[in-house]
Amino acid sequence: MIGDIQHGLFLMSTKSWSIDDRRLNFQFATEIGWTIEHGSLGEMIKNPTYQGVTPEFWGRCDAIGNRDSWKLWGVLNCAKGEPVQLMHVGHGTAPTRFSQVRVGVMT
Repeated sequence: MIGDIQHGLFLMSTKSWSIDDRRLNFQFATEIGWTIEHGSLGEMIKNPTYQGVTPEFWGRCDAIGNRDSWKLWGVLNCAKGEPVQLMHVGHGTAPTRFSQVRVGVMT
């Protein structure tokens, strides 16, 4: 997937997230990322973010990894409720590629 990208970002490790009650508008911060230039990983970047509107974001998905790249991920709590619910949640995913996503870097 990376080999097909002229200019982009490769983002890893979700750090924080925010999504509205309707699950429509969202923003995710990741711990680390790399620039992609002409199909190769480049400079490392810290704290990259991405945001969007859920149906538009998923409509811009143009590649998904195969069965061999699928991995189970999880977090220690779902961050819902008052007080916050403490239960393990998780799901499996494969690397995905999206085009025309709004990205930035937290300072």
